[in-house]
Amino acid sequence: MKHVKTSYSQGYSIPMIIEEARILQVRIFNALQTNLNTVGSSFLLVDVMTIADEVDSQLKQTIVSFAASAPRIAALA
Repeated sequence: MKHVKTSYSQGYSIPMIIEEARILQVRIFNALQTNLNTVGSSFLLVDVMTIADEVDSQLKQTIVSFAASAPRIAALA
Protein backbone atom coordinates (compact mmCIF):
# COMPACT_ATOMS: atom_id res chain seq x y z
CA MET A 1 0.00 0.00 0.00
CA LYS A 2 2.88 2.37 0.75
CA HIS A 3 4.24 1.97 -2.78
CA VAL A 4 0.76 2.66 -4.20
CA LYS A 5 0.34 5.77 -2.05
CA THR A 6 3.78 7.05 -3.01
CA SER A 7 3.17 6.37 -6.71
CA TYR A 8 -0.17 8.17 -6.59
CA SER A 9 1.27 11.17 -4.75
CA GLN A 10 4.05 11.39 -7.34
CA GLY A 11 1.48 11.63 -10.11
CA TYR A 12 1.84 8.12 -11.51
CA SER A 13 -0.86 6.81 -13.79
CA ILE A 14 -1.75 3.20 -14.48
CA PRO A 15 0.12 3.26 -17.81
CA MET A 16 3.20 4.51 -15.95
CA ILE A 17 2.93 1.63 -13.47
CA ILE A 18 2.70 -0.82 -16.37
CA GLU A 19 5.80 0.75 -17.95
CA GLU A 20 7.64 0.45 -14.63
CA ALA A 21 6.90 -3.30 -14.58
CA ARG A 22 8.04 -3.64 -18.20
CA ILE A 23 11.33 -1.90 -17.40
CA LEU A 24 11.80 -4.21 -14.39
CA GLN A 25 11.36 -7.27 -16.60
CA VAL A 26 13.78 -5.92 -19.22
CA ARG A 27 16.40 -5.27 -16.51
CA ILE A 28 15.96 -8.75 -15.04
CA PHE A 29 16.26 -10.40 -18.46
CA ASN A 30 19.29 -8.28 -19.35
CA ALA A 31 20.96 -9.34 -16.10
CA LEU A 32 20.21 -12.97 -16.90
CA GLN A 33 21.61 -12.61 -20.42
CA THR A 34 24.74 -10.87 -19.14
CA ASN A 35 25.32 -13.66 -16.63
CA LEU A 36 24.13 -16.53 -18.80
CA ASN A 37 27.42 -18.40 -18.52
CA THR A 38 27.11 -18.49 -14.71
CA VAL A 39 23.42 -19.36 -14.61
CA GLY A 40 22.47 -23.02 -14.70
CA SER A 41 20.69 -23.45 -18.01
CA SER A 42 18.79 -26.64 -17.22
CA PHE A 43 15.92 -24.77 -15.53
CA LEU A 44 16.48 -21.32 -17.04
CA LEU A 45 13.35 -21.22 -19.19
CA VAL A 46 11.15 -22.35 -16.30
CA ASP A 47 12.76 -19.76 -14.02
CA VAL A 48 12.30 -16.98 -16.59
CA MET A 49 8.65 -17.92 -16.97
CA THR A 50 8.25 -17.88 -13.17
CA ILE A 51 9.87 -14.44 -12.94
CA ALA A 52 7.65 -13.05 -15.71
CA ASP A 53 4.55 -14.53 -14.08
CA GLU A 54 5.46 -13.05 -10.69
CA VAL A 55 6.10 -9.59 -12.15
CA ASP A 56 2.73 -9.76 -13.92
CA SER A 57 1.02 -10.89 -10.73
CA GLN A 58 2.57 -8.05 -8.74
CA LEU A 59 1.58 -5.62 -11.49
CA LYS A 60 -2.03 -6.77 -11.34
CA GLN A 61 -2.11 -6.44 -7.56
CA THR A 62 -0.58 -2.97 -7.76
CA ILE A 63 -3.08 -1.76 -10.37
CA VAL A 64 -6.05 -3.16 -8.44
CA SER A 65 -4.81 -1.52 -5.25
CA PHE A 66 -3.99 1.74 -7.05
CA ALA A 67 -7.42 1.93 -8.69
CA ALA A 68 -9.19 1.13 -5.42
CA SER A 69 -7.07 3.48 -3.32
CA ALA A 70 -6.83 6.47 -5.63
CA PRO A 71 -10.09 8.12 -4.46
CA ARG A 72 -9.20 7.53 -0.78
CA ILE A 73 -5.65 8.83 -1.23
CA ALA A 74 -6.93 11.88 -3.09
CA ALA A 75 -9.33 12.59 -0.25
CA LEU A 76 -6.42 12.54 2.24
CA ALA A 77 -4.45 15.12 0.26
